[in-house]
Amino acid sequence: MIALMIMAAACANLAVFVCFPLSGPLAPTFTFVSILLWAVLAMFLGGPLRPSGAGAKAAVVLLFAAGALLSALTLLPQKDAVSPLQKLAAGRRPDKRDVYFGLLKLGVEYPALLPPAGKEAPL
Repeated sequence: MIALMIMAAACANLAVFVCFPLSGPLAPTFTFVSILLWAVLAMFLGGPLRPSGAGAKAAVVLLFAAGALLSALTLLPQKDAVSPLQKLAAGRRPDKRDVYFGLLKLGVEYPALLPPAGKEAPL
């Protein structure tokens, strides 16, 4: 169960990092430190917290992932000083272009996510 909690926290942090790529220079460091802190918390909670059923284990992992996701959405530094949670609340959702540039920051180039060159909207 500890491994699932760590993977859930890592996936939540990486998803926010990829979906909101217009972050400052400290965003990769923040993401790495956040994953480490959530992993340590999972190790501390995983010992005394022993749910008995499969449903209870799934609930604990989902709550842990929700906490990691909420903290990443709230605290990830952005260049425009608006947190990703505030952007989501204002209705600004990540699109394919955001995901493309977020994956590019991780070293993954996936050009299928880019819009066609002729259909870009003017600034």
